[in-house]
Amino acid sequence: MSQATLNREYDFSQSEYLAQDIESTPHIRGRRITVRDIGALVYKRKLTPATIADRFDLPEPAVHEALVFYHLNPEYFAHLEQSRQLAAEERSDAAITPEDVSSEERIDGSELGLDDLSPMAERDEGSTESASDSTTDRGE
Repeated sequence: MSQATLNREYDFSQSEYLAQDIESTPHIRGRRITVRDIGALVYKRKLTPATIADRFDLPEPAVHEALVFYHLNPEYFAHLEQSRQLAAEERSDAAITPEDVSSEERIDGSELGLDDLSPMAERDEGSTESASDSTTDRGE
């Protein structure tokens, strides 16, 4: 998928509230709250700019500037959302679920630097020392 670019030139150095660090999406200056986050809170969660400003301890004009930027660049934010969804699907496809592993399957932990990955029940069966014996052995 190609990289989306911003539709309009925007001079972040002149903005009191917005910034765009290297390889970063536009965000509230000094915070990790992105313009995309602000747009989602307004349009998906139906929060008002005043509510967002209050919840995140932001000046309300910062929220309004983020919304203006959001509206000036709809293709950029649509592409960003599509990229995020594809990445989430790829992570989901790569995840190992409990159904993928047999409970009968032995795990070789030597590659991980672990000596014994047998189930706890199997390890406990080999132990004859009880909890009360171990406390007396330590002099407690």
